[in-house]
Amino acid sequence: MNVTQSLITKYILIMLSAVLIIPVSFFAGSWLITVPFMHIQGLLNEEYKGKSYYEQMWNEEARKLEGANEKTINQKLKLLKEKYPEASMFWVNEDGQTQLPLPYHAALPKQWSSSYTAEFIKKRYGNNPYTVITFIGTDKKQGFMVIEVPEKAVEPPIQRLDPAYYNIYLGFVFIIVLSFIVLSLFFFLRIRKRLRVLQAAMNNKGERGIPLPVVSESTDEIGQLEQSFNQMVKQLHESRYREKQEEQLRQDLIMSLSHDLRTPLTTVRTHIYQLKNEEMALNIQQSLEVIDTKVEFVSDLIDNLFSYTLLLNGKYPYREEEVDMARFLRKSIAQWYPLFEEENMEVDIQLPSQSIYWRGDVQWLERIIDNLCQNVIRHAKEGNFISFRLVQEHDLSSLTISDKGSGFKKNSHTKQNGVGLAIVDAMIKEMELTWSIHSTKHGTDIQIVYKASG
Repeated sequence: MNVTQSLITKYILIMLSAVLIIPVSFFAGSWLITVPFMHIQGLLNEEYKGKSYYEQMWNEEARKLEGANEKTINQKLKLLKEKYPEASMFWVNEDGQTQLPLPYHAALPKQWSSSYTAEFIKKRYGNNPYTVITFIGTDKKQGFMVIEVPEKAVEPPIQRLDPAYYNIYLGFVFIIVLSFIVLSLFFFLRIRKRLRVLQAAMNNKGERGIPLPVVSESTDEIGQLEQSFNQMVKQLHESRYREKQEEQLRQDLIMSLSHDLRTPLTTVRTHIYQLKNEEMALNIQQSLEVIDTKVEFVSDLIDNLFSYTLLLNGKYPYREEEVDMARFLRKSIAQWYPLFEEENMEVDIQLPSQSIYWRGDVQWLERIIDNLCQNVIRHAKEGNFISFRLVQEHDLSSLTISDKGSGFKKNSHTKQNGVGLAIVDAMIKEMELTWSIHSTKHGTDIQIVYKASG
């Protein structure tokens, strides 16, 4: 996997950005906002003259006036005023008289006393305007000179910017920080969205009960998980295809074996029938009866197995039609009646005089009745009773076949009670009927229900 595509790399970049976003945004704001503003207000090329500059300049100019007369000092102050128009200045001679205030200031006294001088120095110290007082020359006998500069003039240029600048600057920093938060949120929401899509793909299954593949467009950790998931889905499809092929091969083998076994069994039963017509000892006749019963059982079992395989493969012919169940049951029960009498079973038939119609295949219904009757004779004939009851209530009609045998050992529909009931179950479901079995040690009730469509 490319390191640059890794989620860990992206996460580390986000964390580094979180640490650096504040200083970087202030630095970028200074270049992108401060410089243009200073250029607009003419502060960019202005020489910065702070407090130390004025103090050093004023002391230097005062030192140069060592021994200068009044005229020279006045000329010098006028030149300095022209050079520093933002400042006001004056000087006091050795007699304490105020000289050349530039500009004129009425509050200045004409004569300076010691107390006024001390009070003046006290008021100016640390206040606005910034004031520098220095003696002229070095002997301190020529008086002193004063320069006053507005506090605004000695501030750094950035502090003299228009107040709107600070709002724009803070707005720029806020936009940078907000953009970082939005991008970070987008990053985590995108991860969350991809994980939810993967979760949905795991829960949503296709027609074969296998999850659907997901679209993988990235090679990061989640992208690799998506590719592994798609590979798993592919393997499931291949496995399901192999199972289907094996199941089809198994069913084809059962169909082939069932078909091949039916022919020799028919031949065996034919020879048994011929031997029964011959004169033979009683014990041999009894042996032939046992053989005939077992061969019939095996033949029926093979026939059911063959039919069940055809049903699973959808090859059992189905022809739906409207069937008069009362008439159909009379005909079917009549065919089984001799066998019930032979087994000394009491037959109770409760069929309505009017017709009750079901939608289904007559051959399938016959197979269902045959399998259920055969099941009663084989497993419940000790009860010596079987009943058939067909009733209708509104749009529902039901057929109930009851016996007084010992009941099913397990209350199950199909597997535990043989292939015959499995065929009944498959046919009933295919014809959209429902059925239920209620079995106790005193007998079993099998009910088949048909609901007429509106």
